[in-house]
Amino acid sequence: MRVAALCALLATGGGLPAADLQLEAGVAKVDITPSSFGPMYGYANRKCGPANGTHDPLFAKALVLAAGDSRLAIVTLDLGSIVSENLKRDVAAKLGIPVLLLSVSHTHSGPFFLPSEERATGVTPSPYQVEMEQKVFGAIRQAASSMFPARLGVGRGSAQLGYNRLLLRDDGRSRAVFDNLDRIPYGPVDPEFTLLRVEDASGKARALMVHYAVHAVVLGPSSCKYSADYPGVLQTRVEAETPGAQCMFVQGGAGDINPLFQGRTRNEEADFATMQKMGELLAEQVLKSAKQIQPISPIRYPIQYASETLKFADRWDKAKSLDVGITTVLINREIAIAATPGEPLHKLQTMWKKQADVPHPLFYGYTYSSGGVWPGYIPDLKSAAYGGYGADVSTRIEVGAGETILQHHLINLYRLLGMWHDQPGKP
Repeated sequence: MRVAALCALLATGGGLPAADLQLEAGVAKVDITPSSFGPMYGYANRKCGPANGTHDPLFAKALVLAAGDSRLAIVTLDLGSIVSENLKRDVAAKLGIPVLLLSVSHTHSGPFFLPSEERATGVTPSPYQVEMEQKVFGAIRQAASSMFPARLGVGRGSAQLGYNRLLLRDDGRSRAVFDNLDRIPYGPVDPEFTLLRVEDASGKARALMVHYAVHAVVLGPSSCKYSADYPGVLQTRVEAETPGAQCMFVQGGAGDINPLFQGRTRNEEADFATMQKMGELLAEQVLKSAKQIQPISPIRYPIQYASETLKFADRWDKAKSLDVGITTVLINREIAIAATPGEPLHKLQTMWKKQADVPHPLFYGYTYSSGGVWPGYIPDLKSAAYGGYGADVSTRIEVGAGETILQHHLINLYRLLGMWHDQPGKP
């Protein structure tokens, strides 16, 4: 673990209780749709070349939380992937926010702007990345400068709108089912979504964060227009029915989970209608579950975190390695976030939810936070053994990396909870 991460842990006071703290929050959003049309993210078999228009705008939405002297910024972005040392550095140095989680929805209808999905340094940023980073920094600054007394609430619901695309075949190996037009609910999946609501002192909802795990690929490789895909539909619908609230979408362990609704007709109007249907179905369940959200306990602890960079071998070329930055966040000893970059498979999310000993464990996949690269797919051991797309095909990271990342999150969590002692306990 790097020295910076140790300092972050020590600064929390080992999880010792404090007097009641006033939680403050700030929200802001910015349109990050590219001003010109360039290559689109995802789909190696996309035939249309550069984007030829915009169906719906792409947004970055910021939520800043503060408790005592501790501060956290979460930004959700309608992008496929992200690596940004500039934002990480500037948000800490210029805004005094040491923890920044950049969480992308993984829409395949966004811009492709990273020169390499594996490399994070030594490359010249594209003009779009420079523009996007400036806009996102501005949104975080706006959120941080307009804080209000806040309360947090958490709710849950379920909607099986995805299927597991890794299907075991007769030869004993798994291969992907990318197109599932019959909507067969192949499993296993994690159908649960978690809601984090931010209210102001009057009880009015100011933000609703939706955490769900399904690839944002309703639109297929024939789609040539920028779109936030189904997460954009979800957010628009929730905001329309919750005036004054900013809806944010956080992707979970969706590396092997595809949507049951897929626009593959090559007819734009029909495919966008399918996308709308998928987003509306999820929004209906979210709005229903939002009515049952319960407040968490009064805030008595600062926001705690541990960040570290782990080094893994390349799975196929042992002379190469990948640095993967992770961050574990603990809010009021009730909400634990395991922020992990790349595309973790869903079993890593379910393992975190089972093993993290807090009321509300959240597994943030597709989330850059602590340096390093965008590592691509991160399979669990069993999936890596059986193979298939994202399990061995199109992977770079060594076997067992997913469990190692999860283990480090758990070690960090129990350290933040003050459960590692210098001496053995009582027999």
